[in-house]
Amino acid sequence: MNYSSITRLTGFASGMDTDSIVKKLMSAESISLNKLKQNQQKQTWLSDTYRQWNADLLAFRSNTVLNMGLSKSYNTFDVTSSQEHSVSATSSGTSLAGTYSVEVKQLASSATFTGEKVYLDPTKSLGNTVQGAGQLTADTSIVMNVNNETVTLDIKTTDTINDVVGKINGAKDSTGKSLGLQAFYDPTLQQFTLKTKETGETTKIDLGMNTSAASQSFLSNTLGQDTSNLVATGQNANVIFNGNEITTLTSNHATIMGINFSFKSPTIGASTVTVSQNTDGVVKNIKDFVDQYNGLLEKINKAVSDPVYRDYLPLLEEQKSEMSEKQIEMWEEKAKSGLLRSDSILSGLVTKMRSTMTSIIDNGSSYNSLSSIGISSRSYQDKGKLYVDETKLREAIQADPDAVEKLFSQLGDPSKGTSGVINQISETLQDGIKELTNKAGYTGNNQYDQSIIGKLLSNTQTDIARQTVKLQSKEEQYYRQFAAMEQAMSRLNSQSSWLSQQMGGRM
Repeated sequence: MNYSSITRLTGFASGMDTDSIVKKLMSAESISLNKLKQNQQKQTWLSDTYRQWNADLLAFRSNTVLNMGLSKSYNTFDVTSSQEHSVSATSSGTSLAGTYSVEVKQLASSATFTGEKVYLDPTKSLGNTVQGAGQLTADTSIVMNVNNETVTLDIKTTDTINDVVGKINGAKDSTGKSLGLQAFYDPTLQQFTLKTKETGETTKIDLGMNTSAASQSFLSNTLGQDTSNLVATGQNANVIFNGNEITTLTSNHATIMGINFSFKSPTIGASTVTVSQNTDGVVKNIKDFVDQYNGLLEKINKAVSDPVYRDYLPLLEEQKSEMSEKQIEMWEEKAKSGLLRSDSILSGLVTKMRSTMTSIIDNGSSYNSLSSIGISSRSYQDKGKLYVDETKLREAIQADPDAVEKLFSQLGDPSKGTSGVINQISETLQDGIKELTNKAGYTGNNQYDQSIIGKLLSNTQTDIARQTVKLQSKEEQYYRQFAAMEQAMSRLNSQSSWLSQQMGGRM
């Protein structure tokens, strides 16, 4: 290891391999520096490992735990309709099981214009169409008032019907927001249609056109109205739900009694909609959560119990240069093993999680613990791994689904036993994430941050720089000493040679 960039020519007088000697001397001097570098590498690995655990715990909490805390994980239902073509429905997290009567008397509709049958060639301009068949004899304009927003569109004789359709569909109000219009010309039906995207009786189109410039317009309407002033309004849906008439629905989609309805066409009489709890769905959601919890627990248990190979220290660059990539990989695998053995943060996390999974929750039911619904460990050797008795779980869900949901997701105070399993696990994970962040920061942040390991790495880097400068000076000192020795030996050799010559070579 050379700490000086100066190239030296040594050993001429003594015949000694000075570079080799200095290298060995510096090897002994470098022991403390090498220990610093190995410690720095180990701390870097530890920082990376902690940060990865930080990310893993955050992902588990944000996805698995969050989803399990939502009511939809427990309130899963099958919904059927006797007139599926007219009324379809899905459950929400607040659906109530039961049988409902739904009669659709009228659908919600948009404000719509449908023109008279006029054939227009989409490739030809309106000024070039057949006389009297929607021909536009001069440039004109359309004034549209849509839901109290007024826009004027210029229509030219050189425009095709497709140009007009594009202008209407792209119309915006004074703020740049779309007017929400849908225009379409169907050459097969030979009809122009204009409608609002929104439905309900509050939607309205007030359409005006300078008809003096047109011999006949494609906007002529079969309602028999004058094309110079056309008005169309939408209508609300009319639905009778369990005998109660509802006339305020502006859309054909509505949520009633926690059931998401979609109205497709008027029913013949009343449709029967049946909502029944899907026990299979709840069982699957709970089993999936247990599987993912077990996976996380197993991973943590492995991390805190991995063996430590004390003879496998981080490799120095000089050592790596003498090894193959495979050898380096195998060595570092051993060197990294046991980085988190008996780690207080992860070990504490496991202890709290296992305690939560065996706790009693005050939810007003005998189904107040995971074991009471068939979820428990089998032996101490399992290290907290949970097993699901599906028969027992299914029986609990069918007997008291509300209690099962509260067991998992009830809000409350853990110290009083009123907080559900999921909320306790969430808080435990959050505490662990905070500890890991304090210890090593988080992924994406500078490694030399203000975390405990970040500060340690900064201090170690300073020590390495200081030691390097010190060793450079030491190496220079050795070379100066050897240089002085070479000079002395050179003078001695010169004197010996002179004496030998004076003595006639008898020395």
